[in-house]
Amino acid sequence: MVHPADVVAQRTVTDDDGIVHEYEEELAGEAMEGGPVMVNWRDVAEAGSTAEAGYNVVIHEFVHKIDMRDGAPDGCPPLPSSRHRREWLAVLEPAYAKFREQVIVAERFGGAMPWLDDYGATAIDEFFAVACEAYFVNRGRFGEEFPELVTLFDGFFGGG
Repeated sequence: MVHPADVVAQRTVTDDDGIVHEYEEELAGEAMEGGPVMVNWRDVAEAGSTAEAGYNVVIHEFVHKIDMRDGAPDGCPPLPSSRHRREWLAVLEPAYAKFREQVIVAERFGGAMPWLDDYGATAIDEFFAVACEAYFVNRGRFGEEFPELVTLFDGFFGGG
């Protein structure tokens, strides 16, 4: 689905204590589990000008769909075995933890904000999607920041 601009989605979440929270969330795109992918045309049309920042909503949402192919989104695409999954996470999880720490330091203590979109610090599946955006649209800068992930992604996506 393609919308002209960002979409405001109505959300309802029940927390661990059974309290229901309702809120609105502005979305550039969304990959729905078991459903379609939604993107906004404005961000699609501006993809060339946002590549320097490593941003591409289409790549982001389709990486989520790849991630969901083996179940819930967890930052690990479908891999041939549990050994491959452990090896993948042994590289991705430390990169995510380091990135998340950089974002926390920047937000709480005024440190330098990392180059990669800080939305990737919200969860490991978002980090995977944000990292893949940068891998595909600004490989040079991504490689400087995350050389271990370039090798990992090359192995999965057949890059190099």
